[in-house]
Amino acid sequence: MRCVRVAERLRAVVFVLAATSRVAAAAPATPLVALAAADDARQAVVIGAHGELYEPDGKGAWVHRRPVTTAGALTTAGRAGGAIIASGDGVVYRLAANGWSAIRLVQHGKAIVGTGTRTLAAVGRQLYALDPLTTGAPTKLAVAPANIVALAAGTKAIVVATDTGVFRLDTARPVGIPTAPRRLRLISERWAIVDRGALELTTGAITAWPGGLTIGAAATTADGALVAVAATRGGLELVTLRKAAITRDPLGLSGTAVAVTVDRAGRALVVLADGRIALREPTGWTTTQVTDEPPAPHPGAPPATSS
Repeated sequence: MRCVRVAERLRAVVFVLAATSRVAAAAPATPLVALAAADDARQAVVIGAHGELYEPDGKGAWVHRRPVTTAGALTTAGRAGGAIIASGDGVVYRLAANGWSAIRLVQHGKAIVGTGTRTLAAVGRQLYALDPLTTGAPTKLAVAPANIVALAAGTKAIVVATDTGVFRLDTARPVGIPTAPRRLRLISERWAIVDRGALELTTGAITAWPGGLTIGAAATTADGALVAVAATRGGLELVTLRKAAITRDPLGLSGTAVAVTVDRAGRALVVLADGRIALREPTGWTTTQVTDEPPAPHPGAPPATSS
């Protein structure tokens, strides 16, 4: 009887170790940090901290196939003229067919990349367009009144936060936004996250968040609403602010959300740092884990070995 109990315990230990190894193998080698949105949320490209690309396989999974990385760690990503742009530690990258390439904006100085549906970059007071690179180099757009510390842009409007205030640059001269506080997080040319609420930059109206929410990743929908992933005691929720009305949709999981996108059909995609991806469709939320697919073996003789 004692031998049977020992054998059962050993089998239990082996089962736990095997399950743990499967979970560890499923997690990405580096954390996920961003996504490049698409018209269909299911076609968004998810990006790892060193430029790893997790691309949709059309069957509900995001797979890492291409062996491309960036020289430095990434923190943000977006699209400019259809191209995927990413940045980190002052360097801006563009994704090409053969991998990532750094975009030189100036000879010296660290660049920052903005949020919103149009990805722009800035160094110091100078603002640059990354779409299209008709001459092979970014296009100078405007000069801000002071050093740019954050920016957001859409198809028609540009907003920058500087050392001295927040300005709109979609006119010939910068126009200050006096209702914008110094401490804010620009989400788009229309929305900013401020202390305990959301600021609509076009009207100056602030909508307070419900109590118990910690706002994380945020973006805007195709119709201009603000969406954010909020952490609560009960787990993550997708919070939508539209016309001063807030709706909440629990994801049914916990973790650290790093990116979110919502398409015109209402499908939502939430990326978690640990490699999980939550997708909302009309039938509800589903969660999957990104996977790594090794490259196909090259044809030909195997490499020589020494005896």
